Amino acid sequence: TGKLEWFKHALALARKVEAHFEDPEHGAYFLTGDDHEELLVRQKPGRDGVLPSGNSVAISNLMRLYEFTTDEAYRQRAAATLKFFGDKLRDYPTTLPQMLLAVDFFHATPVEIVIVTPGSRADANEFLKQLRHVYLPNRILTVLSTGDQVARHAEYLPIVANKKALQGRTTAYVCRRWICKLPTTDPAEFARQISNAGR
Repeated sequence: TGKLEWFKHALALARKVEAHFEDPEHGAYFLTGDDHEELLVRQKPGRDGVLPSGNSVAISNLMRLYEFTTDEAYRQRAAATLKFFGDKLRDYPTTLPQMLLAVDFFHATPVEIVIVTPGSRADANEFLKQLRHVYLPNRILTVLSTGDQVARHAEYLPIVANKKALQGRTTAYVCRRWICKLPTTDPAEFARQISNAGR
């Protein structure tokens, strides 16, 4: 939705997961929290079935939070979880397909896409339509309106700082490691930029 409140909720949830489910000594995450009734063994889910394991999802979430916030702690926690499952990923990779996607994201240089509109999110529809036609799994995206909303978002998402809707038109920024291509107000040019970014 691009609403900052949901990002704040994601950060709060990540803190709760860290506080109650993380194994800070060995890495990875338990299936049950530290406030759960006492069990003989606290398992760490490590198999992706129809639903991905909690650890696979946790790594993906941590990596996206790292890309959005640039807080190195998220990346370090993802690395510790990948290390915990390293032998299994090497010997039985097909048991953890979702985690393999997280490995790919971890080692990639994800594309950072910021779309700034002069008004509502609907102003970004032509750009989002172009994005839906490109396979670009290792990317983050945020859509926001110019003005005060950029300043509020920048407190949590440094990548949006100083971005604006140029000439009062919806503007897309396609970046990697904060180095951006020329911002564009043309959906066709945006399509070209993200198409090249995926190669």
